[in-house]
Amino acid sequence: MKVKNIKSFIEFYQNLGTTTSMTNSVRGNSTNLLYQDLAANELEKVPILKKYNKNQSKQKKLEVLKSSLKDINCDLKDIATNLVFSDGNIDSEIMLIGEAPGAEEDKQGKPFVGEAGKLLDKMLSFIDLKREKNFYVTNILYWRPPGNRTPNNQEISQCLESTIEHIKIIKPKLIILVGGIAAKTLLKSQEGITKIRETSHYYSDNDKTKIYTKAIFHPAYLLKNPIEKKRMWDDLLEIDKIISKNNIRR
Repeated sequence: MKVKNIKSFIEFYQNLGTTTSMTNSVRGNSTNLLYQDLAANELEKVPILKKYNKNQSKQKKLEVLKSSLKDINCDLKDIATNLVFSDGNIDSEIMLIGEAPGAEEDKQGKPFVGEAGKLLDKMLSFIDLKREKNFYVTNILYWRPPGNRTPNNQEISQCLESTIEHIKIIKPKLIILVGGIAAKTLLKSQEGITKIRETSHYYSDNDKTKIYTKAIFHPAYLLKNPIEKKRMWDDLLEIDKIISKNNIRR
């Protein structure tokens, strides 16, 4: 792979540079998303009210899931501009799951389209991952928390069952968890993202599905903490290794 050499690392490091204008637009309290105390036993399940037919196409199942979100008892949907469901290739074997939409995402109705999203796309391009071709992206929360604040446990609980169902529909072979909230929630961990990202994991749901899972820093965190570029580079190499070793389609 082209990323496995010094020249590529230098190019990656330079392209990951941050500016004052970029950091000003970063989600408020982004550092907090790495260490929020999220107890797994507090995640109450909220049932999907609309069930899809197992014989339906993946696209139809996603439409049913998206339609069912209006029935979720979450106050955020009443104050957000748009429901932010997903983006990317629904037939991809790689699924990215982040935290919650920001201001630009709320405006456009798509995940990771602000400055942090642009950085995420740029980083993934170094291992030949492109949103429109070979990965699918969503968030645990489908609506923007006011002021871009960190989601609270209740909001996460209200959307979690939908996220689990989302994963079942996409059936990825690799899940990339973007940021501490996504990592701690879906891996049921009390550790922070800095620790979680040090090793690869398996995501498992109630159906005993096991999916390769890798956690990475949220790009909003990297915009404020460029010193973590080297660790992010290591994470990209690990993701590339998982993809190649397990014949995951990219």
